Amino acid sequence: MKKKNKNLKKSYGEKKMINKIKKRGFNNTITLIIFLLSVNLMAKEISGMAKNDIKLVPMVSIKTSDAQITPNRAKEIALAHAGISESAANFKQIKLDNKSGKAVYVIEFIANKLRYEFDIDASSGSIIKFEKR
Repeated sequence: MKKKNKNLKKSYGEKKMINKIKKRGFNNTITLIIFLLSVNLMAKEISGMAKNDIKLVPMVSIKTSDAQITPNRAKEIALAHAGISESAANFKQIKLDNKSGKAVYVIEFIANKLRYEFDIDASSGSIIKFEKR
């Protein structure tokens, strides 16, 4: 270990350089601390936003026993109503859904450059909604 020699005097230039290094180091430390705090705050804000953007949707179960017609029968009903053959239709969606507490088949298909959308009551087979665009 080196002992400091109190008898050595530092020149004005050395003192100035040491002070400059000390100040610069201190400024860099402060800058780093501010940067890390701002990154931390931004991360907390982003994670808070993500939590607030999540919307809870209630789960609804549909008993298949409530559905008296099959998906194929619902498809036949939609095609007959539209006057389209099955080979001419490009089906995009056939699913059993719950709308206003009622089991409904949602059917979408494209034929002759038009989009057809149906909601068909799964119990009775009646058409609840029909759109052609």
